Amino acid sequence: MNNLGSLKSGFLRRIVSTLLLAPFLLAVLYPFLWMVFGIFKTNHEFFQPLRIWPMKPLNLEYWKGLADTFFPNEFNFINIHELVMGKWVPFWDVFANSMVSSFCQALGAVALSAMAGYAFARLKFKFKNVYFVFVLALILVPRQLFAVPLFSWLNILGLNDSIFGIILPGVITGLGVIYFTQVFRKIPAEFIQVARTCGASEFRVFLMLLSLIWPAILSYGMIHFVLAWHEHLLPMLVLSTDSHQTLPLALAKLYDVSQRTPQGVQMAASTFSLIPTALLFALCHRKFKSSLSDMLVH
Repeated sequence: MNNLGSLKSGFLRRIVSTLLLAPFLLAVLYPFLWMVFGIFKTNHEFFQPLRIWPMKPLNLEYWKGLADTFFPNEFNFINIHELVMGKWVPFWDVFANSMVSSFCQALGAVALSAMAGYAFARLKFKFKNVYFVFVLALILVPRQLFAVPLFSWLNILGLNDSIFGIILPGVITGLGVIYFTQVFRKIPAEFIQVARTCGASEFRVFLMLLSLIWPAILSYGMIHFVLAWHEHLLPMLVLSTDSHQTLPLALAKLYDVSQRTPQGVQMAASTFSLIPTALLFALCHRKFKSSLSDMLVH
Protein backbone atom coordinates (compact mmCIF):
# COMPACT_ATOMS: atom_id res chain seq x y z
CA MET A 1 0.00 0.00 0.00
CA ASN A 2 2.84 2.36 0.84
CA ASN A 3 4.45 1.72 -2.52
CA LEU A 4 1.12 2.28 -4.29
CA GLY A 5 0.59 5.54 -2.42
CA SER A 6 4.07 6.76 -3.23
CA LEU A 7 3.55 5.92 -6.91
CA LYS A 8 0.27 7.85 -6.98
CA SER A 9 1.79 10.86 -5.26
CA GLY A 10 4.73 10.83 -7.64
CA PHE A 11 2.41 10.58 -10.63
CA LEU A 12 0.27 13.46 -9.37
CA ARG A 13 3.38 15.51 -8.70
CA ARG A 14 4.56 15.02 -12.28
CA ILE A 15 1.15 15.98 -13.66
CA VAL A 16 1.03 19.16 -11.57
CA SER A 17 4.59 20.15 -12.49
CA THR A 18 3.86 19.53 -16.17
CA LEU A 19 0.73 21.68 -16.05
CA LEU A 20 2.62 24.46 -14.29
CA LEU A 21 5.53 24.36 -16.74
CA ALA A 22 3.39 24.07 -19.89
CA PRO A 23 2.69 27.83 -20.23
CA PHE A 24 6.37 28.66 -19.85
CA LEU A 25 7.32 25.97 -22.39
CA LEU A 26 4.74 27.33 -24.81
CA ALA A 27 6.08 30.87 -24.35
CA VAL A 28 9.61 29.65 -25.17
CA LEU A 29 8.62 27.51 -28.16
CA TYR A 30 6.18 29.96 -29.72
CA PRO A 31 8.78 32.27 -31.38
CA PHE A 32 10.68 29.31 -32.82
CA LEU A 33 7.52 27.69 -34.18
CA TRP A 34 6.43 31.02 -35.64
CA MET A 35 9.81 31.33 -37.34
CA VAL A 36 9.74 27.79 -38.76
CA PHE A 37 6.18 28.01 -40.08
CA GLY A 38 6.94 31.49 -41.40
CA ILE A 39 9.30 29.89 -43.94
CA PHE A 40 6.33 28.61 -45.90
CA LYS A 41 4.22 31.79 -45.75
CA THR A 42 3.79 34.58 -48.24
CA ASN A 43 4.11 38.18 -47.12
CA HIS A 44 0.32 38.48 -47.11
CA GLU A 45 -0.03 35.51 -44.76
CA PHE A 46 2.87 36.64 -42.61
CA PHE A 47 1.32 39.98 -41.71
CA GLN A 48 -2.12 38.63 -40.87
CA PRO A 49 -2.83 39.66 -37.24
CA LEU A 50 -3.03 36.85 -34.71
CA ARG A 51 -6.22 37.67 -32.80
CA ILE A 52 -5.88 35.97 -29.42
CA TRP A 53 -7.94 38.41 -27.38
CA PRO A 54 -10.77 38.30 -26.45
CA MET A 55 -10.41 34.59 -25.76
CA LYS A 56 -13.27 32.28 -26.72
CA PRO A 57 -12.08 28.79 -25.72
CA LEU A 58 -15.46 27.18 -26.42
CA ASN A 59 -15.85 28.71 -29.87
CA LEU A 60 -14.66 26.46 -32.71
CA GLU A 61 -14.36 29.41 -35.10
CA TYR A 62 -12.01 31.11 -32.67
CA TRP A 63 -9.56 28.18 -32.75
CA LYS A 64 -9.92 27.80 -36.51
CA GLY A 65 -8.99 31.46 -36.97
CA LEU A 66 -5.91 31.05 -34.78
CA ALA A 67 -4.83 27.97 -36.71
CA ASP A 68 -5.34 29.68 -40.07
CA THR A 69 -3.21 32.61 -38.93
CA PHE A 70 -0.46 30.58 -37.24
CA PHE A 71 -0.02 27.81 -39.84
CA PRO A 72 0.70 28.46 -43.55
CA ASN A 73 -2.03 27.83 -46.09
CA GLU A 74 0.30 25.47 -47.94
CA PHE A 75 3.85 24.26 -47.45
CA ASN A 76 5.53 26.07 -50.33
CA PHE A 77 9.34 25.72 -50.48
CA ILE A 78 9.90 28.70 -52.77
CA ASN A 79 11.46 30.78 -49.98
CA ILE A 80 13.99 28.05 -49.16
CA HIS A 81 14.75 27.61 -52.85
CA GLU A 82 15.41 31.33 -53.34
CA LEU A 83 17.66 31.41 -50.27
CA VAL A 84 19.84 28.39 -51.06
CA MET A 85 20.11 29.33 -54.74
CA GLY A 86 21.63 32.67 -53.75
CA LYS A 87 18.98 34.98 -55.13
CA TRP A 88 19.26 37.38 -52.19
CA VAL A 89 22.67 36.56 -50.65
CA PRO A 90 25.41 34.00 -51.47
CA PHE A 91 24.04 31.82 -48.70
CA TRP A 92 26.28 28.77 -48.92
CA ASP A 93 29.40 30.95 -49.10
CA VAL A 94 28.55 32.90 -45.98
CA PHE A 95 27.37 29.75 -44.19
CA ALA A 96 30.69 28.02 -44.93
CA ASN A 97 32.60 31.13 -43.86
CA SER A 98 30.78 31.15 -40.52
CA MET A 99 31.41 27.44 -39.96
CA VAL A 100 35.13 27.65 -40.75
CA SER A 101 35.75 30.85 -38.79
CA SER A 102 33.75 29.73 -35.74
CA PHE A 103 35.43 26.32 -35.59
CA CYS A 104 38.92 27.78 -36.02
CA GLN A 105 38.27 30.46 -33.44
CA ALA A 106 36.98 27.91 -30.93
CA LEU A 107 39.93 25.59 -31.54
CA GLY A 108 42.52 28.37 -31.34
CA ALA A 109 40.91 30.00 -28.30
CA VAL A 110 40.86 26.71 -26.39
CA ALA A 111 44.52 25.99 -27.21
CA LEU A 112 45.84 29.47 -26.36
CA SER A 113 43.62 29.95 -23.32
CA ALA A 114 44.54 26.55 -21.89
CA MET A 115 48.27 27.25 -22.24
CA ALA A 116 47.93 30.72 -20.74
CA GLY A 117 45.71 29.43 -17.94
CA TYR A 118 48.25 26.75 -17.07
CA ALA A 119 51.01 29.35 -16.95
CA PHE A 120 49.07 31.67 -14.66
CA ALA A 121 47.93 28.83 -12.40
CA ARG A 122 51.05 26.69 -12.07
CA LEU A 123 54.14 28.64 -13.18
CA LYS A 124 56.05 31.42 -11.45
CA PHE A 125 57.41 34.30 -13.52
CA LYS A 126 57.94 38.03 -13.19
CA PHE A 127 55.04 40.45 -13.49
CA LYS A 128 52.51 37.62 -13.49
CA ASN A 129 49.95 39.73 -11.66
CA VAL A 130 50.48 42.62 -14.07
CA TYR A 131 49.88 40.37 -17.06
CA PHE A 132 46.77 38.99 -15.40
CA VAL A 133 45.41 42.53 -15.03
CA PHE A 134 45.82 42.98 -18.79
CA VAL A 135 43.84 39.78 -19.26
CA LEU A 136 41.08 41.16 -17.06
CA ALA A 137 41.12 44.35 -19.14
CA LEU A 138 40.15 42.31 -22.21
CA ILE A 139 36.88 41.50 -20.44
CA LEU A 140 36.22 44.76 -18.62
CA VAL A 141 36.98 47.10 -21.52
CA PRO A 142 34.27 47.14 -24.25
CA ARG A 143 35.39 45.60 -27.53
CA GLN A 144 34.17 48.65 -29.42
CA LEU A 145 37.13 50.62 -28.05
CA PHE A 146 39.53 48.26 -29.84
CA ALA A 147 37.67 48.42 -33.15
CA VAL A 148 39.67 51.17 -34.88
CA PRO A 149 43.19 50.06 -33.81
CA LEU A 150 42.29 46.45 -34.54
CA PHE A 151 41.12 47.36 -38.03
CA SER A 152 44.35 49.32 -38.65
CA TRP A 153 46.44 46.40 -37.43
CA LEU A 154 44.66 43.90 -39.68
CA ASN A 155 45.01 46.30 -42.61
CA ILE A 156 48.78 46.47 -42.04
CA LEU A 157 48.95 42.67 -41.96
CA GLY A 158 47.05 42.49 -45.23
CA LEU A 159 44.14 40.58 -43.68
CA ASN A 160 41.43 43.05 -44.65
CA ASP A 161 38.47 41.38 -46.38
CA SER A 162 39.87 37.95 -45.44
CA ILE A 163 38.41 35.28 -43.21
CA PHE A 164 41.75 35.10 -41.40
CA GLY A 165 41.16 38.70 -40.40
CA ILE A 166 38.38 37.57 -38.06
CA ILE A 167 39.95 34.25 -37.02
CA LEU A 168 43.20 35.80 -35.73
CA PRO A 169 41.62 38.29 -33.28
CA GLY A 170 38.91 35.78 -32.40
CA VAL A 171 41.31 33.32 -30.77
CA ILE A 172 42.37 35.92 -28.19
CA THR A 173 39.98 35.90 -25.26
CA GLY A 174 40.41 37.07 -21.70
CA LEU A 175 37.43 35.03 -20.53
CA GLY A 176 39.06 31.79 -21.66
CA VAL A 177 42.34 32.58 -19.89
CA ILE A 178 40.58 33.30 -16.59
CA TYR A 179 38.39 30.23 -17.03
CA PHE A 180 41.31 27.84 -17.57
CA THR A 181 43.33 29.52 -14.82
CA GLN A 182 40.65 28.57 -12.33
CA VAL A 183 40.38 25.08 -13.82
CA PHE A 184 44.11 24.36 -13.47
CA ARG A 185 44.13 25.72 -9.93
CA LYS A 186 41.60 23.05 -8.91
CA ILE A 187 43.90 20.22 -9.99
CA PRO A 188 45.81 18.76 -7.00
CA ALA A 189 49.45 19.82 -6.97
CA GLU A 190 50.51 16.22 -6.32
CA PHE A 191 49.78 15.27 -9.95
CA ILE A 192 52.16 17.92 -11.20
CA GLN A 193 54.87 17.11 -8.63
CA VAL A 194 54.82 13.41 -9.53
CA ALA A 195 55.11 14.18 -13.25
CA ARG A 196 58.00 16.57 -12.67
CA THR A 197 59.73 14.06 -10.40
CA CYS A 198 59.54 11.48 -13.18
CA GLY A 199 61.42 13.89 -15.44
CA ALA A 200 58.54 15.14 -17.58
CA SER A 201 59.05 18.49 -19.24
CA GLU A 202 56.69 21.36 -18.48
CA PHE A 203 54.96 20.94 -21.82
CA ARG A 204 54.58 17.20 -21.18
CA VAL A 205 53.00 17.98 -17.81
CA PHE A 206 50.62 20.37 -19.51
CA LEU A 207 49.57 17.71 -22.02
CA MET A 208 49.06 15.22 -19.21
CA LEU A 209 46.76 17.60 -17.37
CA LEU A 210 44.67 18.16 -20.50
CA SER A 211 43.36 14.61 -20.16
CA LEU A 212 42.03 15.53 -16.71
CA ILE A 213 40.28 18.73 -17.77
CA TRP A 214 38.76 17.67 -21.09
CA PRO A 215 35.27 18.46 -19.70
CA ALA A 216 36.38 22.07 -19.31
CA ILE A 217 37.86 22.01 -22.81
CA LEU A 218 34.60 20.70 -24.23
CA SER A 219 32.45 23.23 -22.38
CA TYR A 220 34.55 26.26 -23.27
CA GLY A 221 34.92 25.12 -26.87
CA MET A 222 31.13 25.01 -27.19
CA ILE A 223 30.76 28.43 -25.57
CA HIS A 224 33.36 30.07 -27.79
CA PHE A 225 31.92 28.48 -30.91
CA VAL A 226 28.51 29.99 -30.15
CA LEU A 227 30.04 33.39 -29.41
CA ALA A 228 32.04 33.31 -32.64
CA TRP A 229 29.00 32.13 -34.61
CA HIS A 230 27.03 35.21 -33.54
CA GLU A 231 29.89 37.72 -33.81
CA HIS A 232 28.84 40.76 -35.84
CA LEU A 233 31.14 43.70 -35.06
CA LEU A 234 34.50 42.39 -36.28
CA PRO A 235 33.21 40.79 -39.52
CA MET A 236 31.35 44.02 -40.29
CA LEU A 237 34.62 45.98 -40.02
CA VAL A 238 36.89 43.54 -41.82
CA LEU A 239 34.78 41.82 -44.50
CA SER A 240 33.43 43.83 -47.42
CA THR A 241 32.91 41.34 -50.26
CA ASP A 242 29.54 39.59 -50.12
CA SER A 243 31.00 36.11 -50.68
CA HIS A 244 33.56 36.64 -47.88
CA GLN A 245 31.04 37.70 -45.24
CA THR A 246 29.65 35.62 -42.39
CA LEU A 247 26.09 34.63 -41.63
CA PRO A 248 25.25 37.47 -39.18
CA LEU A 249 26.14 40.02 -41.86
CA ALA A 250 24.03 38.19 -44.43
CA LEU A 251 21.09 38.13 -42.01
CA ALA A 252 21.45 41.87 -41.41
CA LYS A 253 21.38 42.43 -45.16
CA LEU A 254 18.29 40.25 -45.56
CA TYR A 255 16.48 42.16 -42.82
CA ASP A 256 17.37 45.51 -44.40
CA VAL A 257 14.11 47.19 -45.44
CA SER A 258 15.67 48.57 -48.62
CA GLN A 259 16.33 45.04 -49.89
CA ARG A 260 12.60 44.18 -49.87
CA THR A 261 13.42 40.58 -49.00
CA PRO A 262 10.34 38.36 -48.49
CA GLN A 263 9.62 37.57 -44.87
CA GLY A 264 9.70 33.85 -45.61
CA VAL A 265 13.28 34.10 -46.90
CA GLN A 266 14.27 35.94 -43.72
CA MET A 267 12.69 33.23 -41.58
CA ALA A 268 14.45 30.53 -43.61
CA ALA A 269 17.84 32.18 -43.13
CA SER A 270 17.22 32.61 -39.41
CA THR A 271 16.21 28.96 -39.08
CA PHE A 272 19.30 27.74 -40.94
CA SER A 273 21.48 29.91 -38.70
CA LEU A 274 20.19 28.05 -35.62
CA ILE A 275 20.88 24.56 -36.95
CA PRO A 276 24.67 24.29 -36.22
CA THR A 277 24.42 25.47 -32.61
CA ALA A 278 21.31 23.36 -31.99
CA LEU A 279 23.01 20.26 -33.42
CA LEU A 280 26.14 20.96 -31.40
CA PHE A 281 24.13 21.06 -28.19
CA ALA A 282 22.01 18.03 -29.14
CA LEU A 283 25.09 15.90 -29.91
CA CYS A 284 27.21 16.98 -26.95
CA HIS A 285 24.88 17.78 -24.07
CA ARG A 286 24.85 14.24 -22.63
CA LYS A 287 28.64 13.92 -22.77
CA PHE A 288 28.88 17.48 -21.52
CA LYS A 289 26.83 16.74 -18.38
CA SER A 290 28.58 13.45 -17.68
CA SER A 291 32.01 14.99 -18.20
CA LEU A 292 31.17 17.79 -15.79
CA SER A 293 30.28 15.25 -13.11
CA ASP A 294 33.58 13.44 -13.77
CA MET A 295 35.40 16.73 -13.41
CA LEU A 296 33.77 17.35 -10.02
CA VAL A 297 34.93 13.90 -8.88
CA HIS A 298 38.53 14.73 -9.82
